[in-house]
Amino acid sequence: MSVADDGRPLDLMAMAGLGSLKALLERAQAGDVTAQYNLGVQYFTGAGVPQNYLEAAKWYGAAADQGDAQAQFNLGLMFYGGTGIPKNIPYAYELFSLAARQGDERARQGMAAILTEVSPEEAAGLRRLGEEGQAATQH
Repeated sequence: MSVADDGRPLDLMAMAGLGSLKALLERAQAGDVTAQYNLGVQYFTGAGVPQNYLEAAKWYGAAADQGDAQAQFNLGLMFYGGTGIPKNIPYAYELFSLAARQGDERARQGMAAILTEVSPEEAAGLRRLGEEGQAATQH
């Protein structure tokens, strides 16, 4: 726990402009993408809340659905590794491709890593999935 010079605990969420957990939750439930992403981070790391990967995935998913590249990447990592949720390589690839289209270099690296780990047939299918997703977002 971080403390101020006078020994009082610092509220790092408040210092970051995110307010209390209750306020953050209210904003996330109201659709605030930044609050949703930050709740995902908190639940994933256990910062200020009990660590809960399902809650992290829920909030990353909410932010990812709104197009947040960081949330797409983080949720993709969870599906890639099966971290607290069932491993799902095709969905991880899809999430990485969404983030990569927004310029996330880590997501491009994730896509490349996946393609080296699957069979040539699976890689071709994943590439098609990524291309279909790209075409859908352009229309």
